[in-house]
Amino acid sequence: MDKKQLFTPGPTEVPQETLLESAKPVIHHRKQVFKELFRETTENLKYVFASEKSDVHILSSTGTGAMEAAVLNFTSPGDSAAVIVSGKFGERWRDLCKSFDVNAEIIEYEWGDYCKPDDVRKVIKEKNIKAVFATLVETSTGTVNPIRELAEVTSQAGVLLVVDAVSGLGCDRLEMDKWDVDVVVSGSQKALMTPPGLGFVCVNSKAKDALQENKRKNYYWNLKKSQKSLGKMQTPYTSPVNLIKGLNNSLKMIISEGMEAVWGRHQKLSGGAQAGIEEMGLEIFSKSPAAGLTAVKIPSPDKIGESFTKHCEKKYGVVLAGGQAHLKGKIFRIAHMGYYDEMDVVKSLAAIEATLNDLGERNVLGCGVKAALEKFSGR
Repeated sequence: MDKKQLFTPGPTEVPQETLLESAKPVIHHRKQVFKELFRETTENLKYVFASEKSDVHILSSTGTGAMEAAVLNFTSPGDSAAVIVSGKFGERWRDLCKSFDVNAEIIEYEWGDYCKPDDVRKVIKEKNIKAVFATLVETSTGTVNPIRELAEVTSQAGVLLVVDAVSGLGCDRLEMDKWDVDVVVSGSQKALMTPPGLGFVCVNSKAKDALQENKRKNYYWNLKKSQKSLGKMQTPYTSPVNLIKGLNNSLKMIISEGMEAVWGRHQKLSGGAQAGIEEMGLEIFSKSPAAGLTAVKIPSPDKIGESFTKHCEKKYGVVLAGGQAHLKGKIFRIAHMGYYDEMDVVKSLAAIEATLNDLGERNVLGCGVKAALEKFSGR
């Protein structure tokens, strides 16, 4: 039996109910039935963004499309932006800014480290910064950044804070209104428990003012057009109606659980995963581990390297993510974001133990599982 389970940080596991909802007959995106679905979905999204005051734009894209839309709609050519880079997705903000003629003032950290708000404050004082581009969770390293403290800096300075929350929304705490975060982008395929294909841009009132002043003449990624369509409960172009159906089902599941409980569950899963990994004698890669995934250093990388994740998938059906760029073959990443519970974490740890044993690295059978179960039980 070739049975596999995703433990990758996107795409993640999707509830059967959401898949079934997405498989229902297609509806027309300009009819009243879709408008009602769209209204409910955008309101449910606001709950997950923890924002009653913002507008949520739903895009036919992955999270990268939402990131590109943010750069295009909240900066103009020649503007300067502070870009926090501590991994692959901070680099994506950097590359997008450079692609669209934004002067990127790079604030760089070693991969696995997290941003320091005082460093951002210094750049804002020294440069004429229009926006700060940050990452809630750096997926490539399993690192969560202090967005709340960063928002205090940008709010005091009067500059826009634009946050990539593709891998963080719905697992690591993010409260747009309470923290005064201006723009948050995300995607459907991670903690929101929906297949890939939807991007989101959540925009507060300060960012809406900046949007109206934007000088670009972009066509498809045009949030001014999207803003007009929002008043009609539509999108400017053809909507991915069945993905939105599925998304709304997953959002209802999140709302039923409650955001405080959702954030708490992810913290608990993260704690169990970390306890199990450390009991095996392995090392957590990040200096500030995220709630939705755990990045782990591969022991003896010259010996095991990329064969670790391949063996784990082929023999045990547990699909882990490897490292990216210079971390390829040096770390693996376990996702526990979205549709996961304690026994899912236990399963991933059991497969990791067995893989280490199979590859002749170490015999740790049962010890990580035991540590995680004890952590979950409060011991």
